[in-house]
Amino acid sequence: MKGEDVEYITHKIMETSKLTRTLGMREGITITTGTVVGVGIFTVGANCVGILGSSVIIYTLIAMIICIFPAMMYAEMGAMLPYAGGTYEYAKRAINKPIANIAAWHYIIAIIAACASEALAFSNYFSWILSGLGIDITIDTRIIAFVLMAFFIAINFRGIKMSSRWQNGFVAFFWAASSIWMFYMIRNVDTANFIPSQFAEIPGFRDAVLLITYLWWCFAGFETVVGMGGEIRFPQINIPRTLLLSPLLIFSVSALFQYFLIGVVPTDLLGSIADAEAPYAQGLKMAGYVGFPLVFLCIAIAFGGDLSTMNPGIAAPSRYIFQMGSDHVLPELFGRVHKDFKTPFIAVLFVGIVAFMLILTNSIVIIAEISICSLFWCYIIGFFSFLSLRKNEPELKRPYKMPFGIFGAVISMAIYVIMMLNLGARYFALSCIITAVCLLFYFFYSRKHSLSGEELRSIRDAEASELEEDHPSDQERAAMNREFKAWRLIVAALFLFTIGIYLFSFVR
Repeated sequence: MKGEDVEYITHKIMETSKLTRTLGMREGITITTGTVVGVGIFTVGANCVGILGSSVIIYTLIAMIICIFPAMMYAEMGAMLPYAGGTYEYAKRAINKPIANIAAWHYIIAIIAACASEALAFSNYFSWILSGLGIDITIDTRIIAFVLMAFFIAINFRGIKMSSRWQNGFVAFFWAASSIWMFYMIRNVDTANFIPSQFAEIPGFRDAVLLITYLWWCFAGFETVVGMGGEIRFPQINIPRTLLLSPLLIFSVSALFQYFLIGVVPTDLLGSIADAEAPYAQGLKMAGYVGFPLVFLCIAIAFGGDLSTMNPGIAAPSRYIFQMGSDHVLPELFGRVHKDFKTPFIAVLFVGIVAFMLILTNSIVIIAEISICSLFWCYIIGFFSFLSLRKNEPELKRPYKMPFGIFGAVISMAIYVIMMLNLGARYFALSCIITAVCLLFYFFYSRKHSLSGEELRSIRDAEASELEEDHPSDQERAAMNREFKAWRLIVAALFLFTIGIYLFSFVR
């Protein structure tokens, strides 16, 4: 292709398909934690409490630990290549376009599935709120989920500033309401329910891995912030800081809610929530808390936790679709940015349509297992991309470099492959079918329409040039450092408090 043609295409895409960098570290944390704090913790993760009892804390800790290396890998890649599309962008550069497309589609499916299941989870907890208030109305949960999904499509359509404000609000409400509920309920916690002998009741290897996998799903949001890397301000600083804090914060929130579920629900009844659709609501009801405690908790979960997951559940996959449209891997219209709202509005609408279709299944478990298996494909490709970038492009500027990078990538890859295969033949086969369809789509459509390697390099060079000029002022850097220090102290204190309250309950 002629040089002037490459220059023209680069200029056109930079002018018409450019996102606005407006999100800071705070928004990065609320987006990353919000992606998983809802459906994982309050449905599938809570079901694990019914199976494991008080020993769930060990499995939750393991689930967090196996997220540390991946979060650090994504911190390095996200700071190094801070563009929309996350793993799609890394694999496109480090491996090849077909593999990048596989990663993209699996991530898109996984997060839209999580968003759809979150809408159904909200509907379940909303029904409990009505029941707790004595309102006897039977509404198909899918209708509530449809209305809620339409609301979030509208928010994300109208701009990242609006959706980030809503996200901060949802997360703030969730933490405030949760703190009030925990303070109110702490007097009802029975430390006799924390039984050290339960640690000896180890399930078989496959069951243990499956339970860790479900709890891992409560942490698997570290892709979200890098997927929206094109809208993070000063990403070389804010992305690593976000990903270093988020796993510890998610662990603390998840483990604290597990603590209250274990402490409040009698041990002989705890097993009943193993397959409950709204485990916390059902657990409180069995324990005899049917008034204020049940209603207030359900409000915190539904209007804080669930909504904070749905918002990035629309935003993150739409950025993948947007980037693929910008690369012409998908029809070019998916790469369009609204002239007023500066959002990838066609991609947002597409995500909403797919989510509506998944809501029709009315099954959180089915959607969850599809989501988990697809996430593994995306992350394993991400780990390969990390290794390739370390080996083949050591000269790339790395604002953050992960310690023990090669070891961390290899061990994480092995663990994630084991967890993925352990999900069972049906879901692995389904993910293989998804992979095959991705490849067919690539070879029959994307390969023919995609921008050339020369064009893609020209666009990335133009974006990198802009980033080189975008540095925080001394005042901005000082403010960012103060914010990071405050968050670091809060997260460390919360983590230590969570561990401490479990130790106190077990030894008392």
